[in-house]
Amino acid sequence: MPRHVVVGGHVMTTVEEVLEHYQPHKDTMPLAQWRRVRPLAVQAVRAAGYTSVHGAHFALKAVAQFLAWADDGGVQLLPDVAFTPDLVERFCATRGKDLSDRTVANYRSSLRSAARAVTKTAPWPPLPKQYADHVHLAPPYTPAEIAAFWECARSQATPHRERVMTAMLALGLGAGLRVSEVLAVSASTHIRLHPRDHRLCVVILEGRTVPVLLTYAPAVLDLCERYPEGPLIGPHRVNTKDPMGVVRKHLEIPRSLPRLVMSRLRTTWMTSLLIQPDIRISEFMVMAGTVSSRTLEDIAPFIPYRAANDEYLFKGAGL
Repeated sequence: MPRHVVVGGHVMTTVEEVLEHYQPHKDTMPLAQWRRVRPLAVQAVRAAGYTSVHGAHFALKAVAQFLAWADDGGVQLLPDVAFTPDLVERFCATRGKDLSDRTVANYRSSLRSAARAVTKTAPWPPLPKQYADHVHLAPPYTPAEIAAFWECARSQATPHRERVMTAMLALGLGAGLRVSEVLAVSASTHIRLHPRDHRLCVVILEGRTVPVLLTYAPAVLDLCERYPEGPLIGPHRVNTKDPMGVVRKHLEIPRSLPRLVMSRLRTTWMTSLLIQPDIRISEFMVMAGTVSSRTLEDIAPFIPYRAANDEYLFKGAGL
């Protein structure tokens, strides 16, 4: 990617040049309105500390659109008045009708970064230090990416490849299994239905039992029915340097999709689990097989923050 952006005839190679010269197209924002929102937009993006020209450019575009939307709604263009979690979430919900999930997520991320940097009293939760310095967990896949992966699994060229990809998706998204666990899990040894309620499918591992999310239980049970013996993912050599790499080597996945890896499937499962009602931290850690609080700190930025209409306050009060 080139280390510059061109807007309105200006070639911008530094973040400060972006902040100085950026201007929305007149068809998307009247010049008079840009003059109103520009001071706060520039202040917020500068405070966020972007070092990438492209990152600063996208952030300024997102912040400008957000502030214009707020201005249209009669919101005062002051940091702690405009940059509240509730307004940001309402804006993203509005923009989400016209944009892809990935783009809306990028808008949300840029707005949250700018908001946290420029506000003093708005109720933004601080980011965990580890997340601010380095992301230890791979980000979850988006719903659109998950749907595309399932479609891709159904269209694999051979039954074996379909089996491999289906097992990866079902066990990763449904139970958050690690690579070594996915390679070992079999129907006869590890998969059981709860004796009192057959809707509950569980994976029995050494040291923990993991419930399969209801959405993915049919896929797991279908694999068990088709392949009652041996690893659900299929036969493979366990003594190679990268057995999972060998197993998935020939999967046909379009370049438009991100790389399919168990770590991101596991993170996606974690986020799905943590937004379930009534899940307690101690229960999550048992099911995930982790004893470190760092996992919770790293996963927190990926859990939706229920800011709209102060929902998190009502939840916190037990209402």
